[in-house]
Amino acid sequence: MQRRPLALAAAVAAALALAGAPAAAEKIKIGFVSPSFDVSDVYERAYWSLSARLDEPGIEHELQALAVASHVDHAGQLAQVESVIAAGADYIVLSPTDYDGAIPSVRAAKRAGVPVIVYNYAVPHEDESGRAMTYVGFAHDEGGRLSGAWAATHLNGKGKIAIIQGAPGLGNDQRRDGFLSVVSLFPNIEVILGTYTEFDRSKAYDAAQNLLTAHEDLDLIYGVSTSIGLGAAQAVRQAGKSDRIATMGFGGTMDEIVAMREGWFTASVLRPVDDSGVAVAETIAAHLKGEAVPQVWSGPFIMVDKDSDADAIVEYSNRYSKAKMGR
Repeated sequence: MQRRPLALAAAVAAALALAGAPAAAEKIKIGFVSPSFDVSDVYERAYWSLSARLDEPGIEHELQALAVASHVDHAGQLAQVESVIAAGADYIVLSPTDYDGAIPSVRAAKRAGVPVIVYNYAVPHEDESGRAMTYVGFAHDEGGRLSGAWAATHLNGKGKIAIIQGAPGLGNDQRRDGFLSVVSLFPNIEVILGTYTEFDRSKAYDAAQNLLTAHEDLDLIYGVSTSIGLGAAQAVRQAGKSDRIATMGFGGTMDEIVAMREGWFTASVLRPVDDSGVAVAETIAAHLKGEAVPQVWSGPFIMVDKDSDADAIVEYSNRYSKAKMGR
């Protein structure tokens, strides 16, 4: 497995690497299938950065975006994959609702001869029949470890932490376990493992309210996604405890950055998402030219909190998508 260096310099170099790619002879059709855009802005940013990066060397393309209403609608996502195959997609960019749940979708695409790029995971499936051409994402376990290190430092090695989860699966488990692998090294840190919330912001809000009632001595809540972190932070804010209880998410999305600036959200591990859209575009461009493509692309993380001067990294991270999204 090859993994990209975790450094911004390497990411910038990668963003420039596509400039000489020739334009495709015909417009290519790309199915972009993801969980609900309401879960996080990561999918929308990846969509726009992919498209903008393909535009630069003049690769004519048509993007069809489909998203299920719920992050746990695995059957619905498979139906969407089958629909873009039937519509004649040349490539499918699949952001799975579940890592293992992606296997039937990848198998269906492979039977139809459609290359698949799995997005948001950097671990190829062991089952070759369900293994995609390329995996583009950010290592969830590494982000979890960085988050755990920040939490342990923030608490000076002692305190009470609650973790609010998304849904059973590789992404959730790696973000949780990476975090636990660090904070468990501190005997004076107690961890309460909270419920699953299906990555739903309102359910995370309810879960946080229950935790605040049951554990009045909480010092920090770690949500394993943007939506969970923000939902928990809203509950802490309503309780008037934002100054005392730290709240964390995962992803460093613009919604999280804004909440930090407003003072009611504490920290998150940031992914330069546009880099990943660029990586998808480079993979497609290389494949169109008959070149070998990497099996894995894994991007860097940057830990940010409410005291960070994050303007430069946010500007860089959103350099393609901001033009379309306005932020």
